[in-house]
Amino acid sequence: MSELTLNHTARLTDALERDLLRGALENQPNAHPLTSLKKAGQAVIAAVAAVFAFIDEVNDSMNKARAASSRFSGSQW
Repeated sequence: MSELTLNHTARLTDALERDLLRGALENQPNAHPLTSLKKAGQAVIAAVAAVFAFIDEVNDSMNKARAASSRFSGSQW
């Protein structure tokens, strides 16, 4: 099939074109709205979890920075 797409002089016959189109139409997955909603819900949940993980990471790094700053606050630089 890759030779067919790379060859510019190749022509499809009507029967071959019908067979290819029929095969492409038969092999399409069934798109159900419920599965799409589940995927969208999972994506939203993952995004919210990522935001909370980011907030936790920023909070931890800020606490470490405050702890490091408090150690040197009384000393002269």
